Amino acid sequence: MKITKSVTKTFNNLPLNIKEKVTLPYLILGIILVIGAAFVVTRVVFDTIEERFTNQLLEAGILASERIVVEEGQMLKVLRLLAYSQGVPEALENNEPEKLRELTFGNIVNNRQSAVIFLDAQGNVVLSTYHVDGGNIEDYEFSTGGASVFMDQPFVQSVLHGITDESGNKFSGYVRSDKGDFLFVSGPVVDSDRKPIGVILVGRPLSDLTNQLREETLAQITFYDFDGKPLASTFLTTSQLTPLEVTQILRNQNNVSYMESNNRKIEVRNIGYREIFAAWEVREGKDLGVLGIALGESFLVSMTSITRIHITTLAALVFLLIIIIGFILSNIITKPINELVEASKKVMSGDFNVRINPSSNDEFSVMAETFNKMIKNVNESRNQILEAYDITLEGWSRALDLRSEETKGHTDRVLQLMDKMCVLMNIEGSKYSHIRRGTLLHDIGKMGIPDSILNKTGKLTEEEWEIMRNHPTFAYELLKDIHFLRPALTIPYCHHERWDGKGYPRGLKGDEIPIEARIFALVDVWDAISNDRVYRKAMTKNEAIKTIEEGAGTHFDPELTKIFLTLVDQ
Repeated sequence: MKITKSVTKTFNNLPLNIKEKVTLPYLILGIILVIGAAFVVTRVVFDTIEERFTNQLLEAGILASERIVVEEGQMLKVLRLLAYSQGVPEALENNEPEKLRELTFGNIVNNRQSAVIFLDAQGNVVLSTYHVDGGNIEDYEFSTGGASVFMDQPFVQSVLHGITDESGNKFSGYVRSDKGDFLFVSGPVVDSDRKPIGVILVGRPLSDLTNQLREETLAQITFYDFDGKPLASTFLTTSQLTPLEVTQILRNQNNVSYMESNNRKIEVRNIGYREIFAAWEVREGKDLGVLGIALGESFLVSMTSITRIHITTLAALVFLLIIIIGFILSNIITKPINELVEASKKVMSGDFNVRINPSSNDEFSVMAETFNKMIKNVNESRNQILEAYDITLEGWSRALDLRSEETKGHTDRVLQLMDKMCVLMNIEGSKYSHIRRGTLLHDIGKMGIPDSILNKTGKLTEEEWEIMRNHPTFAYELLKDIHFLRPALTIPYCHHERWDGKGYPRGLKGDEIPIEARIFALVDVWDAISNDRVYRKAMTKNEAIKTIEEGAGTHFDPELTKIFLTLVDQ
């Protein structure tokens, strides 16, 4: 065993590549063993290369299609944020482009949107906003009025005519304009009576989308229209499809076997590529054209029956030597592979901090370093996405604060108190992140409450209270389908439940109420009674403490109340 470990260590430290390390022992043992090993490697490595290449090409196609759906979803989120921003409907209805720009520019920059267009109810351009190509993040061009290339687009006409489908009243399409080819998502802007008064379009250049898909799938990407003409591509030059080919591709878009067989070989700069095709789909499976995905072809090797006979004959002659050497080599070769496999499993389970320590000076070392860089980049991208999500949530929260003048600053104050409670109760990690997001969104359901009730200066009537009590349910309905926000739903949905079961909307009691919501109930009430409102003055600190103490066991969790009052005393 000690000899095996010593040989393995020495072999790993040799400055040879994998092929040389595999070949060297066979050279030592003789020409016959070298030939046998070469044939074995050929059989093991190259017999399935065609299948692997095809699978990799199909996987790249699936990833590209899914990424387009994700991008469309991101544009929809921005569209909804802009459409429901305070003051936007009024500015659009009154044809005030400067005010529109003032109200929406911050959200457009924060969400890094390439193009945002505002149309009035007749389809005329009120304000168009385009990011300057190659400029800084805040560099945008603005224009107002003028001829509209959007008015006659079917996906815009659907919004203008109030058409809805199974996915709602938002529609997608691409537009060829003097700014380039863009993928747009369109949706209505409505006034306080839910009457459509205009259209918002959020778009991204197809050229940017192809480059992003190229980075994420490592494949060459091309968008084709229904006539087979390339709209955007990561190739410098590409040939078009015939309309008949486009029709056949769209007709068989759900047939995987057709996708495997229906491909073409192309050559760019003396590099051979194989391209497969999928439907370019948007909302509700609507086809906008064809998506082409291409990968460089590998060198394919096939085996003959004579080769198999040679391998069998040579294997019989050197059987014992192969067993001994094969055992040593398998330990040497499979060790770094097994490390890579185990590290990959950890990544699949959610551990993005895993790293591989290279133990040799060959391709496996390069693979380990590449894997470490890849996981680092994935982790950074993941953190950037989470940061972007959190920035969006803060934007939602700020939008709600701006809508309700009475509670301005309320979110910032309760967020600070919740942070301190989490520190006091040793809540950290992902649970803390979900609590923070839930705090930011705790009153997001009030977006569904009419201004006449939300900003009423006097006491609410019983009927108005019934409407106001719906805001936790509105929050749940708004956020439940957003997978990222499901763990944060407990605070927006349950923060008005009471310890004695007399709260709303579900009448939960005691420990049935999630602990995050029980903590937030204390923080929310404390902030409400400690700050001025239009119908009353803020309580003194002693009065507020007494109110919280009196609510222990009825409104609040008694144990959490003790912890909270400790924080207040500090």
